[in-house]
Amino acid sequence: MNHFLIQSKIKSNPQMRYTKENQTPIAEMIVTFKGLRTDDPSSDLKVLGWGNVAQEMVDQLTEGQQVVLEGRLRMNSVTRKDGTKEKQAELTASKIHHITSIDNQTNINSSKASSESLNKTV
Repeated sequence: MNHFLIQSKIKSNPQMRYTKENQTPIAEMIVTFKGLRTDDPSSDLKVLGWGNVAQEMVDQLTEGQQVVLEGRLRMNSVTRKDGTKEKQAELTASKIHHITSIDNQTNINSSKASSESLNKTV
């Protein structure tokens, strides 16, 4: 089973397109994520969403947001202009977990936890 989960920052706003046959929506965006070690550079990953996930991506995601993405990871072989082949990873998202909101880019979970703890102490 291929199940991929990654925390990342949206690098480009999602772009919507449609299939020719049945006009299924497809959204595409680029996310960036940190390396395993502190001295490792960040990496980019292409993310696709189909159907309802595509619509959610376009409606609710914007550049700079932090998200956790779930889905299937696939490796594509791409031919460069110089003729050499390159492997590129691509994630087909099945679920999107929001870490920061669109408006203020703050941590949603921290805000909820803070308000819950305030309600308990009152």
